[in-house]
Amino acid sequence: MTGSEKAKKDMDLGIALSHVDGDRQLLAELAELFLQDYPRLLEEIRDSIPKADFATLERGAHTLKGRLAFFGIQRIRQMAMALEEMGKTHDIAHAGQSLVAIQNEMEGILPEFVSLSREQNK
Repeated sequence: MTGSEKAKKDMDLGIALSHVDGDRQLLAELAELFLQDYPRLLEEIRDSIPKADFATLERGAHTLKGRLAFFGIQRIRQMAMALEEMGKTHDIAHAGQSLVAIQNEMEGILPEFVSLSREQNK
C-alpha cells in the first residue's frame, strides 16, 4: 500500500477536529458512539440485502457514509456511497461483496476509533 492509499484509508484527524471546533474530548465521545453503533448499522445493512430491502440498504449505507466522512475516512466512504447507490437503483447483485469489502477495510480503521475514544478517559 502506498502512502497516498494509506492516507485515503485512515482517519483524518484534521477533518474530524474541524467538525468539532478542535474539541478533542467531544471527538473522543463521538468516536465512542461510532464504536457502539457500528455493529448495529452493519447488521441492518447485512439484513437488508437478502430481503431486497432497498430503502433500508440505502439508508444504512448513507448513514455509514456520513459518519465516515465526518472522520475523514475517504476510501471507505466511497465504498459506502457505492453501496448506497445500489440501494437507490435496486441493483444489489454485488451488495454482499461490497459489504464484505467495507467490513474488511473497517477492521484496519476500528483501532483508530478505539484509540481516539480512549482519550475521553484521560
